[in-house]
Amino acid sequence: MAFHPVAIIHAELYTPTRRIEDGTVVFAEGRILAVGPSREVRLPRRAERIDAHGRPVTPGLIDLHLHGVEGYDLFGEELAEAAQRLPRHGVTAFVPTTLTLPEEEILRRLQAMARVMETAPPGARILGIHIEGPHLSPKRPGMANPTWFRPLTPEAIARYQAAAGGRIRLWTFAPEEGEAMQAIPALVAQGIIPVIGHSDATYDQATEAIQRGVRQVTHFFNAMRPFHHREPGLFTAALLDPRVIVQLIADGQHVHPAAMRLLFQVKGSSGVAMISDAAPMAGLPPGRYTWLGYEVIVADGRCQTPEGALAGSVALMNEGLRVLIEEVGIDPLHAVRSATWTPAQALGLRKFGRLRPGAPADLVLWARWGVPEAVWVGGERMV
Repeated sequence: MAFHPVAIIHAELYTPTRRIEDGTVVFAEGRILAVGPSREVRLPRRAERIDAHGRPVTPGLIDLHLHGVEGYDLFGEELAEAAQRLPRHGVTAFVPTTLTLPEEEILRRLQAMARVMETAPPGARILGIHIEGPHLSPKRPGMANPTWFRPLTPEAIARYQAAAGGRIRLWTFAPEEGEAMQAIPALVAQGIIPVIGHSDATYDQATEAIQRGVRQVTHFFNAMRPFHHREPGLFTAALLDPRVIVQLIADGQHVHPAAMRLLFQVKGSSGVAMISDAAPMAGLPPGRYTWLGYEVIVADGRCQTPEGALAGSVALMNEGLRVLIEEVGIDPLHAVRSATWTPAQALGLRKFGRLRPGAPADLVLWARWGVPEAVWVGGERMV
C-alpha cells in the first residue's frame, strides 16, 4: 500500500459514470482522495506524479465468473497463486467459480478455498465464491458431466456453505429442476445471490424465479433456452426485468458481436456485467489439456471439449474489454462500466468499481485497451 500520495495526471478518466478527458486521480493509504479535471485537482505537495499522457485510467476490472488463469485452477488451493496473476490482466477483484464434480470432491475443494481466503493472499481481491454446478439442467449441461447433476435443495446449500466457511457469494443453478424453486429463499437467507444458469427454464419459470429473488443470469445466451416467439424463455424474462443483471462472456467466441450490441441496447451497461468465464488454460499456449478430469482443447482462441462444447474462455477481462470496444463497437464508457461498476453493483458493493473520493484505490492505467500498463490494488502497485 502506498502511504505517500500518488497522482495520475493528464489521464482520460473513466469514473465510470462519466468520462473526463484531461483528468487527475489522487490516492493514498489505499483510498482515492480526489478525482476530477486536472485543472481543478490540487496535488499534495509530495505526491508521486505519473503522467498518463492522455491514456485511459479506469477502476480495476471485477470478474464475477472465472475458473483459472495461466495454468492455475481457482477451485482449490491454487486460488492463492491465481490471485497474484490476475492484476497483470487488469483484474483487481474477482469471484472464483467452481466446476461440476462429485459432491464429496466439491466440498473438499471448497474447504481448501476457504483456507486460502482466511488470510487474503497478495494480488486481486477475492470477493467470495461462485458455485456453478452441479445443480444444473441436463438439457443445458455445457461441458459439465450430467451424471453428477442434482436439483438444488436447502440441505445442499447448508452443506456447501459450511464447507466454504460462509464465503459463498453467488450460486448458479437451474430453478426448474426438482424443487429448486423452493430453495431460493434459503439462498437469500444466507446472503447468497441466486443466479440462473445452465437452465432450460420457460418464461413463466424464469419469471417466478426472479420474483422469488434471482437477480443474475450466468453467461447470457450460452447454456440456456433460446428465444422463441411462442415460448420466450429465460432470455426474455431477464431482458424485460430491470432488477436482473446478465453476465456476458465478451471473448468474441461465445457470443456474436451483433448479439452483444443488441444486449447492450436492451439492458444498458448497468444491466450487463462482463465476465471472462476463463478456464485455467487462459494465458497458456494452444494444446490439449486436462481440467479436473475434463479433456479440453485450446486452439484458435477457443477452449472446447473434443465433442465441440465450449469449455469456458481463454480470454481474460482485459481482452473482453478490448473486444467490446474495438470489435463490438460499444462506447468505452459503457464497456468500462460493464466491467467495473456493474459487477460491483451486482454484488452489492457500493464503493467498488468507481473512481471517487473514499473508494478503494483499485485502478488500471492502460497502455491501450486490453493492455494494462500499471495496476494498483488498494493503492499498492501490482504491475
